[in-house]
Amino acid sequence: MPAHGRLLRRYGQQGKNGSPASKGITIATREGAQVIAPFDGKVVYAGEFRGYGLILIIEHGKRYHTLLAGVERVDAVVGQWILAGEPIGVMTDDGVRKPELYLELRRNGQAINPLPWLAATGDKVRG
Repeated sequence: MPAHGRLLRRYGQQGKNGSPASKGITIATREGAQVIAPFDGKVVYAGEFRGYGLILIIEHGKRYHTLLAGVERVDAVVGQWILAGEPIGVMTDDGVRKPELYLELRRNGQAINPLPWLAATGDKVRG
């Protein structure tokens, strides 16, 4: 997992009030939690995006990408190669917003369930 916390919403889970099914997972973290890269890859986007706040997109090869949103600070730059477990950001600690990290795994541009992939990489060293 890219951060320690409680899984709030699973892939495909229907949201409250009939909102669309989730295309990723949402993790409730502690304030100021460190976010790590879930897989090896190259940072292809890091910055603000259409009202989602700061996001980070990592390309893993073979047409796989991970999107991470909800971070307060990104500690990676476009073009940087990162390893699974490497620190890439920090969650909010402003005492106002509850820190929630959103992770979406995409293959060929389509969202897929990231949980089996995250479980399969449990043998990697974590930062």
